[in-house]
Amino acid sequence: MERIPASGTLKMFELAKRMEAAGKRIYHFDIGQPDFPTPDNIIAAGIEALNHGFTRYTPSRGIPPLLNGIEEHYARRGMEIDGSKNVIVTPGAKMALFQGFLSTIDAGDDVLLLSPAWPTYRVMIRTVGAKPVDVGTYPGYMLDEEALKTACSKSVTALVINTPNNPTGGVLDRGQMELIHDLAVDHDFVVFSDEIYEMLVYDGFKQTSMLEIDKNLEHTLVINGFSKTYSMTGWRLGFAVGNEETINNMDLIQQNTTSCAASFVQYAGYEALKGDQRSIKAMAEEYQKRRDLITSMFCKIEGIQCINPKGAFYVFPDFSAYNLSSNTLAELILMKAGVTSTPGIAFGKKYDNYLRFSYATKISEIEDGLNALAEFLSTLA
Repeated sequence: MERIPASGTLKMFELAKRMEAAGKRIYHFDIGQPDFPTPDNIIAAGIEALNHGFTRYTPSRGIPPLLNGIEEHYARRGMEIDGSKNVIVTPGAKMALFQGFLSTIDAGDDVLLLSPAWPTYRVMIRTVGAKPVDVGTYPGYMLDEEALKTACSKSVTALVINTPNNPTGGVLDRGQMELIHDLAVDHDFVVFSDEIYEMLVYDGFKQTSMLEIDKNLEHTLVINGFSKTYSMTGWRLGFAVGNEETINNMDLIQQNTTSCAASFVQYAGYEALKGDQRSIKAMAEEYQKRRDLITSMFCKIEGIQCINPKGAFYVFPDFSAYNLSSNTLAELILMKAGVTSTPGIAFGKKYDNYLRFSYATKISEIEDGLNALAEFLSTLA
């Protein structure tokens, strides 16, 4: 238990809730959760499944319609997988990640993290007795090829990438993904490719999946889910795609822990994949408008540098000019301006000058919140 710290992304959220309860106006930019409702057709499918009695255990890997639906989801994009052998459905993408780490990593191994990185990766890696090793990227999650090559060693058994990235919203292009795969082959490690934000990309960019590059799945485990794309965070439905041996091992863990994902939720997930996809396009278009607004407002604040991201729904501005730790600055901004954020230190030791802001919130909230933030920061200049 000493290896498991409290969540760095929830601390500010909980403080903000206490302030709200005391009557303080709070502008929320903290939690990475879509503010759109789950699409009606998905909700209807979940209700229909309940009404038809789909409330019992399912096969541990997932119901056949959903496994086939995931196979077809990738087939439409030119990627061939076998839903019955290469896929496991899990109660959320976090469980897919954890099962994947348990199935492939031994105690004492080194696991590389392209950073800044979602803090839960480090917690999971430490929990299985391995050592997380940060490999820094250039601002905007641009790959530092030499740093990555230097970090590769005999003790490295895995590399975790997340594109589009949390917290920066940065993306890796196909060439960078191919380089990563080449290194995985040369040094014989597994690439954990967290692709949970793959559909939320902007400016015409198309995210490359590691499944397009490692077609035999020899060095790849892709993690994905329904939370972000379909606004289904509370439904807890994720999945992993990998080679048959890894998926079999993950299935053994699932059989002896959660047994399966909730049955009616799996039917809702099947509807999400086969039903009307226009909600994805609409959400992505709205997120792009919000991204354009929040980055432009940040760039007008003296002393802040903010890169315009190509994916997810986060910005990761640099507050170095204020010469404060990210924990101190985040708490000051919350207490004085009523604006929440996540301290950059949560995403890696080198990012203590940054704060993460989620723009999964209304345009009016972004405008009012950033104006309040700018007004407060002017008193610190």
